[in-house]
Amino acid sequence: MKKSFFSLFSAASLLALSSVAMAAETSLDATTILRIEQRDASGSSKQNIIPATQFLGLDLDKLADGNLSLHLYGWGRVDLADRSYNNEKADGAFTYGYLQYRFRQANADIRAGRLFVHEGIVNEHVDGLAVRTDLPLGFGLAAFGGATVHTRHLWGEGSDGKGDGILGGRVNYRYRGMLDLGLSGVYESEAPTLVSHTNGDHRLVGGDIWLSPHQIVEIIGHSNYNPETSRMAEHAYRLNLKPLKQLVLTGEFNEYRDQSYLYTWSLFSAAALNPADKSRSVGGSASYTFSKSVELSGDYRHYTRELGNADRFGGDLKLSFLNNSIRGGLGYHYLRASQNFAIGSNPSASYHSLRAYALHDSNTYFAAVDVIDYIFKNKVYNENSAWEGTLSMGYHLTPALALSGDISYGRNPEFTEEFKGLLRLTYNMTFDGKGGKK
Repeated sequence: MKKSFFSLFSAASLLALSSVAMAAETSLDATTILRIEQRDASGSSKQNIIPATQFLGLDLDKLADGNLSLHLYGWGRVDLADRSYNNEKADGAFTYGYLQYRFRQANADIRAGRLFVHEGIVNEHVDGLAVRTDLPLGFGLAAFGGATVHTRHLWGEGSDGKGDGILGGRVNYRYRGMLDLGLSGVYESEAPTLVSHTNGDHRLVGGDIWLSPHQIVEIIGHSNYNPETSRMAEHAYRLNLKPLKQLVLTGEFNEYRDQSYLYTWSLFSAAALNPADKSRSVGGSASYTFSKSVELSGDYRHYTRELGNADRFGGDLKLSFLNNSIRGGLGYHYLRASQNFAIGSNPSASYHSLRAYALHDSNTYFAAVDVIDYIFKNKVYNENSAWEGTLSMGYHLTPALALSGDISYGRNPEFTEEFKGLLRLTYNMTFDGKGGKK
């Protein structure tokens, strides 16, 4: 299925590329990163990690009759010293590549290729087709189908645990810019049988809501049901209030039924998870803007799960000066948890986190400094804290081309000392149909 699909997509892509000369707009996004890291883990020899990674994106808009576009993005990596990930010296991925046609009526469009689908409760990576359109009386319809995008095989397995085919969609109703109600679902073909892992079939149905009866009130949320376990999998809802122009209040509620929510995740055993077990978080935050230069926020969240409970609270101060060209901030949070809340052989359930950062951006150069520190209530591998400081500097060689670099140093329980460096070359440019810069 995949082979024939990609043959068809490649032919369509070549047809689109032949129309580049007629394109009204071409955008190129390229980032080259050279990362330099020295790892010094307790009980292991030092490693020199030097991966070179290239990210490349291309967007060709207004092809053919002006409604057709082509979008491509991918990355590749080569290790110049010790292996940075697994046992492979080189790696890469074709993240997405699709043709899109926007119709002049009913806000309709169709996409074909490798693409991401975000519709209601649906968040999938698909090799296939996706369509969406408005319908009369405020209704709307979105549908997709094709092959799943497979990732690297699991350790000791000949598969990533996913099925081969996938389809789904969403039906929604909108009312006067005040309400959007949706019903959506995803159905993946039967998952392969694994030798050393246990997983289930990826199938979900659910509903979502966006409600704003007044400009100061907004409710956003969704609920998922897993037909494979015959239980609810997830509830996630947020209330946003803006009683004053400078004040924003937010409340959140999230609940997960562990077995149903993690049913398709091969790292967990569906048989080992108690269907009745659930995780829940409830909390809120407040943000007040004193002026264009000063914003203060505070937040609190309570976590409940079968292993124990925890509370996380703290605040952030954001500063901005000289038309936002100079920015900075301070932050503090504390996680207070029961000892069983943390998972691991030598964890600290409770810890303080502190952060301070500052950055400056101009037409010629930009620079930033960022320091973050975690102070453990109980020692982790005989260490009281983990911290890292990062210094970044960059220069705009041209309006479209920038060269930048990062240097960071830190200490933590896993790596006694950790030194990292990074060089980054970024190119972003948009051309009109005649080849001129925009």
